Amino acid sequence: MPTLNWMGKDKVVTYDQNVPFHVLNHVYNFGGDTENKIIHGDNLLALKSLLPLYEGKVKCIYIDPPYNTGNEGWVYNDNVNDPRIKKWLGQVVGREGEDFSRHDKWLCMMYPRLKLLKRLLADDGAIFISIDDNEVANLKLICDEIFGSQNFVATFSWRKRTAKSDVPHGISQDCEYILCYAKSYLFQGAVKGKERKYFLTEDFPNRAWRFHDLTKQTTASERPNSFFKIVNPKNGKEYPANPNSTWRITKETFQKYYDEDRIIFPGDYDFLKISKPVLRYWKEDDIKKAGKNFGMVAASTYLPAEVGMTQDGTKEITEIFGEKKFNFPKPSSLIRHIVAMSTDKNSIVLDSFAGSGTTAHAVINLNREDGGTRKFILVEMEDYAENITAERVRRVGGSFDFYEVGEEIFIDDELNENIPLEKIREYNWTTDTRTKYVKRGGDCEEFLGVHRDIAYYFHYDGETTTTLDNNFLAQIKTRASGYVIYAESCAIDEEFLLKHHIEFRKIPRDIYTI
Repeated sequence: MPTLNWMGKDKVVTYDQNVPFHVLNHVYNFGGDTENKIIHGDNLLALKSLLPLYEGKVKCIYIDPPYNTGNEGWVYNDNVNDPRIKKWLGQVVGREGEDFSRHDKWLCMMYPRLKLLKRLLADDGAIFISIDDNEVANLKLICDEIFGSQNFVATFSWRKRTAKSDVPHGISQDCEYILCYAKSYLFQGAVKGKERKYFLTEDFPNRAWRFHDLTKQTTASERPNSFFKIVNPKNGKEYPANPNSTWRITKETFQKYYDEDRIIFPGDYDFLKISKPVLRYWKEDDIKKAGKNFGMVAASTYLPAEVGMTQDGTKEITEIFGEKKFNFPKPSSLIRHIVAMSTDKNSIVLDSFAGSGTTAHAVINLNREDGGTRKFILVEMEDYAENITAERVRRVGGSFDFYEVGEEIFIDDELNENIPLEKIREYNWTTDTRTKYVKRGGDCEEFLGVHRDIAYYFHYDGETTTTLDNNFLAQIKTRASGYVIYAESCAIDEEFLLKHHIEFRKIPRDIYTI
């Protein structure tokens, strides 16, 4: 498989594993109880912080990263004016990063983020990435490398505008692209199809059915067993095969289909205007075959006109804010189409380049249309995360919790003393159990909860050395099949621990790191 090399690649291919874990600080809730999240901060750090709860759980990821056109004001820009990318490149690739081309820098920025996004995807999930001509070729190659070329699904062409007249070479670049990669072969995209017409007749009062042409586009030489004369057993009328369009069935299987009431002849039903035999399909079989995708059809890479263009996105956000608050926003109808083709009604949708919040708007609209309970997670680095991204979600009726990316949980392999103890407990619970942490009452303050009949305790206060000893054990009243107890030291012998199914984990050595 072809691979892409660029300056700095050797420093970023495994950098996702070295991204330090930062806590997410809850700032406020809007709209009541919700699992929707809007996170303000570097998306590289935010994606790492989402792993304990969301690894392998996100059904659809849509991102609209910077296109690297050479003249746009994104923070990872060509001239590296923003000090954050200067600092990041210096830390990861060294001083040589100062001499990288804009394509090198873009690839260095994208690669570790895509690696983390892949970890967040569910096995039956997919990622959709908007891009234009500047980086589409490079993006395709690194996605082949990260997601696997076998998991490439399609490239959608999106018409963003009508043709311009004053353009170089007289060619107007009116389309952008959306690359789609699946996490695995389990991904199945679909859109709502034209409703099939089923019939209920007196001969089959409880079995709805439809019919389809009994011929197919194969020749007699290609399917000789399907090139035969069908005879209606009821009246002897003959129906010869077309040498350029043979029957779907064979001479040997005709009787089987006829005995199953699957062959319909002209005259069997007065309301059917047919001149040759057709094949009956039972609705119950269609439902069984399609499962949850019943009524759906394959999604086309030819996007329908109703997904809108850039002008529709601009009009939409202007109507929301009363002014043009954001340049070149995607129309929510485009993202709605993507989410609709790739999610179930209770899926999680992630956008880590959230911009004006179009993805959340699309999820909210789709939920209203089909009664879904999809959840969204948005990440936005820029300061407009509050007054544009979150404000848009507020104005279109969404609810969410707003977070800021906080400090690293470890500094020089020690717990960060600036992080509240409750945040450290939350980290231990979520990384151990991969479930949401809820502060619980229990037999002692150190009790975290019970997961799969294992009781977890975190014996630590950040000021004095904590010890797992008989005095601590005397506080435990929770009954469980096993116990995991974190402390800085242990004064109980190993035989006693084994006998009572207690696992001691030393702080900070045995704290799980993402």
